[in-house]
This record gives sequence, C-alpha cells and structure tokens, in this order.
Amino acid sequence: MVHPSYREMNWGGSMNPEPILTIQVQTDSEARTRELAAALARHLQPGDVIALEGPLGSGKTCFVRGLAMGLNIDLAHVSSPTYIIRQEYPSQSGPTLIHIDAYRLHSPEELETIGWEEMLESGDSIVVVEWSQRIADALPPRRISITFAHIDLNSRDISISVPPELADRIAHLTDPVPSPGKCPTCAKTTVADLATFPFCSERCRLVDLGKWFDGKHRFSRPLEEDDLYE
Repeated sequence: MVHPSYREMNWGGSMNPEPILTIQVQTDSEARTRELAAALARHLQPGDVIALEGPLGSGKTCFVRGLAMGLNIDLAHVSSPTYIIRQEYPSQSGPTLIHIDAYRLHSPEELETIGWEEMLESGDSIVVVEWSQRIADALPPRRISITFAHIDLNSRDISISVPPELADRIAHLTDPVPSPGKCPTCAKTTVADLATFPFCSERCRLVDLGKWFDGKHRFSRPLEEDDLYE
C-alpha cells in the first residue's frame, strides 16, 4: 500500500545546474504501481515526455498501463512494444499515449524510423519511453524521469524527477493516492478520482447505463419522489 509518509520531495543538489523536484515512492504491488501512474497521468498534458529506467521486471510496463488507466485508455490494448518499438493508444477523452520501448535500439539515430522528431514537435500526444537510457542523447531536457528499483518480489522503489517548470503539476503527487475499487461492469481496478468513477472508463459507464434501458437493471421497489432528490 502507498502511504504519504513514503514520499519525499527534494530540490536538486550541487551537481544539478537547475533545481530538480524529486519524489520518492515505494509501492508494494503491481496494483499500487498502476495507481501511482494513474495519479501522475491525471496531471499530464499533451507534449509531456516520460522517460522510464529500471531493470527487467521492475515495473516499467506496469507503470505504462497505469498511465493508460489514468488517461481513460482501454488497458486491453496496452503491452510492451519491444518488437515493434512504438505503439499508440488513443484515449476516449484525452490525448493519445505513445509508448516506445528502446530496448532494441543501439543509438538515438535509429529513432528516425519511428518519426521521433516529428512526434516531439507536434506536441499533441504524451510520450512514454521504456529503457530511455539507451536514447539519452535524444531525450528533451523538459521531461519527467522515472527510475524503478526492486525492493523485494512485489515492492518497488520509484523515483520521479521533474524540471522546475513542471514542478507545480507533479507536486500534487504528494496528495494521498485514492483507494482502489472495482468497476461494476468489467471488475477492473478503478479509483475515486477518475471522472467515470465508479466505472473504469466511459465505455463501461455506458454499458451499465444501457442495462437500465433494456431492463436488465431493476429497482427492488417502486420509485418514490424522495429518491429523485437524494
């Protein structure tokens, strides 16, 4: 479980040319890692770049799935793009998430094949890069850098660093992480500050609404006037 006491905010150091806001978080399950990412996603804007670093199995793809959850993207489409390098996940209510896995890249020059420069210049999507250290020279200075480390089988130490111009937005991650719930339609994890809560997406909300129209959902007693104002 993620608790506010796990978070520490530090401004830079003598080796940094500019102050960098760093937030340290520990999570004890994949679900909590996704929740942290979903909370971050709700503070992101088109044009943001997120660089992920960490060893195999440390939670990078899990974090991407959490970003997708926070951006109201169907998680069924989210997977590691290792063999095709780039995948795009359109949102039902926000910017597209572009997911890049640089594991098989040997130099930043190889990014030309996936339209890297055009992607950054357009500024209309959110870009997240796994194994970002392999293309470090191509990453923009204005980015969110996230490092993952194993603590034990299920727990992860996650360090989130941002430049000062993004600090006001990302600092809100120090707010308590909402407790998860289950979507009434598909039983996927959802959190209270989603716009579609208690549903995980607008699609699930509409599916549930349709059940009221076709009679699959029923009230256990006749409606009374007071029910309309509760």
